[in-house]
Amino acid sequence: MSNRSSTLYTVGTLLRHAQDSGAAVRVLVEGCWLDGRIVAADQHGVVLEEGPGRQVLVRLDTIVAVGFSREEIDAEQGSDEQEVRAHGRRVREPIEAGPAPSR
Repeated sequence: MSNRSSTLYTVGTLLRHAQDSGAAVRVLVEGCWLDGRIVAADQHGVVLEEGPGRQVLVRLDTIVAVGFSREEIDAEQGSDEQEVRAHGRRVREPIEAGPAPSR
């Protein structure tokens, strides 16, 4: 038996870490990478802000991979916890994707 943790990382887990820190993310959807910062999320999808006045809604069940900068998240966690981001710091439930689509 290996000494690996039994923690299950999901698309939702990684997106929540990025949202909480305000880090930019990359999501892979149907072979295309989309870049932005998460401005809203629920159990069905996320809204990415790609630039000034440009947002895109992505359904969680279509996201194949998530990428973000570990340094950006670590830097944010090391900053003053009293600082509030534009979309606020509130306690949130984990993002959960629905059942995987049958193919």
